[in-house]
Amino acid sequence: MRSRPALLVPSLILGLALPLLGRGAMADVLVPKRGKAVRGAIVKQSDTEVVFNIYWSRNPGVVNPEHLQRLPMAQVKRVEAAPHPEVEIWRRVMKAKTADEFAAAGAYAKEHKLKAQAKVCFALALAQDASHAAAMKGLGGRGKWDAERKGNPQLDPELQALLERYVAEADAPARVKLQRSIKEKAFKAKPHELERWRRSIHQPKGYQRDRPLSYRSNVHKGAVYTLYVPEGYTPARMWPLMIGLHGGGPDGKNGDEVVGSGPSAMNFYQRHAAKHGYIVACPTALRAGWPNKVNEDYVRDLITELRLLYHVDIDRIYLTGHSMGGFGTWGLGPRLAEDLAAISPMAGGGGGISKLVATKTPVFIFHGADDRVVGPSSDRSLAKQLLETTHDFVYTELDGVGHGFPGSVQQELFDFFDPRRRYDKKYKAAWPRSSFAGKPSKDEVTFLGDPLAAIRGDTPDLKAWLGWLRLGGGRALAAVSALAEQKPEGAASAIGKVLTSAGVVFSGRGYAARALGALGDPSGAVALRKAVAMPAERDTAMVAIECARALVALKDAEAVPALGRALEVWTGFYESKQMDPMRYSDWRRATSVLAALAEAWATLASADSKPDLLAKTVVARVLGAQDKVQTSSRVPQDPATTRVQLARAVAEAYKRTNAPAGLWDKLLEALGNDASARAAAAALRP
Repeated sequence: MRSRPALLVPSLILGLALPLLGRGAMADVLVPKRGKAVRGAIVKQSDTEVVFNIYWSRNPGVVNPEHLQRLPMAQVKRVEAAPHPEVEIWRRVMKAKTADEFAAAGAYAKEHKLKAQAKVCFALALAQDASHAAAMKGLGGRGKWDAERKGNPQLDPELQALLERYVAEADAPARVKLQRSIKEKAFKAKPHELERWRRSIHQPKGYQRDRPLSYRSNVHKGAVYTLYVPEGYTPARMWPLMIGLHGGGPDGKNGDEVVGSGPSAMNFYQRHAAKHGYIVACPTALRAGWPNKVNEDYVRDLITELRLLYHVDIDRIYLTGHSMGGFGTWGLGPRLAEDLAAISPMAGGGGGISKLVATKTPVFIFHGADDRVVGPSSDRSLAKQLLETTHDFVYTELDGVGHGFPGSVQQELFDFFDPRRRYDKKYKAAWPRSSFAGKPSKDEVTFLGDPLAAIRGDTPDLKAWLGWLRLGGGRALAAVSALAEQKPEGAASAIGKVLTSAGVVFSGRGYAARALGALGDPSGAVALRKAVAMPAERDTAMVAIECARALVALKDAEAVPALGRALEVWTGFYESKQMDPMRYSDWRRATSVLAALAEAWATLASADSKPDLLAKTVVARVLGAQDKVQTSSRVPQDPATTRVQLARAVAEAYKRTNAPAGLWDKLLEALGNDASARAAAAALRP
């Protein structure tokens, strides 16, 4: 006999939706024998003493006497544990494993007049044990249970099995037949929504560094984000999504560079996200700081992209950030509050609470009491303002951590987020809501693809792939893969026009160069030689690097003069950024391009080529300048990395062209006291 498929109850626990009622002021209560009762959180209770935090934090490391109430038990009349019921109910549900435990959670919800949550809990109990009398009574009888189960894959194992078959089915006509079967089970998803489920199963999992944004990539030029998706991800259920904003600040001579990055922020979250089952995206700011309008629009569109590509519970989207990211969370949190379940600004400040209170958006704040980079005064003030309201918040302040973000607080952050859901007074149920619901927008079709394309049998062609390249971002990267695999006739010429078109976003031109290298068609070298030496700007760095690499892939010996011109152009860019000291971001951008150009020159130059141009540009004006480079101690920055790369590339060119001893001597002299760079160059000297 065929067994019934198991219900995805754990998936539901991770994705339950928002409470109906506004979050109240209930909390632990300390009632002394004399004086007024105090609300907050019990930190410690023994036979002799009770320790109470009026800022709701249970972190035992808090020592600020303004936060803690210590009272001998002899002076205590009673201590009452009375948490927020709208939060406590989800804590209980997430811990429940048996029908009895789900039914007990339902009774708790019913006692606190959380009718929608009670209905979910009793239904989950019956999903575990259909004969559970208390759950059946709590739900209202067999008729109510049948109605609740109808069309709900969390409760109907046959419907769930159909959806799992649909996601796994590669044959489009077979999926059309399954659509009819799914509709007969009263599941309300439209075909395009089901196809989003199918599309999602092919999305990458794990850690993805600097993934280019696809959605509206022509607006957010060069936008990248670092993404973590749990290895156990499946579109068969809904997942919480966290956006983590990195720290840092403005950089570069013109202030248009950014210190900090998505990868640096992800270090705080990935380990806990794996444990708690979160999708986490850490974007790299387009400008510093985060409240800048360009970043706000970017974060909105990043959330939209992830909601369409991964199965997200729309009532469990969270925003956090540290340092500059803490300021960004205070700044962007209120603007995005209607779409967020909670926010958590860390070691930041400068915000306001009115919109957060109005939208009932919970707040978890952390700051180091001895933070000398960003003082805690702003966060302290905001916490005091929240203390005067009935708002759901926690403020943890630790001494001895400086401007850090300790592991205990990282854990607190996830513990705070886990049971909190977006407040939506219009939503009269409490089941999770799918991000895959809704009609495809024009932007989704343009930047992510039409969900129904596979059902219709649409096959992209050269024209489509060229359009993707022009968009830049993730869509252009997908075009590179398709073009490299299909190698359509006439592609090199058409892609060359994209590469040399001034109207195409720079990331699109960069990926066009990569596509030409991947095609392997020598005719593509003409456009690459032209583009590699285009005027040097912040935005054209990617184009120059990709052109250099593509010329190497095509083994284009005729590219050496063009590479020489590019070396001259980018040496000029380097000099335009010189300061005392030079900013790291300018140093890294200029030397990364120069290293790629020098490596290409060294690879493509013939043995009888003269490396004088390298000596006059890279050696004399860049390595020989020995500029001091200003770095940040708060994010990984090491100027030596590209300096070694650049020195090695020049040495490779000298070795290939049998450079005279005098040029070698000047190279090693230019490297001065940089032992690593000198060693890298000297190792290649004949």
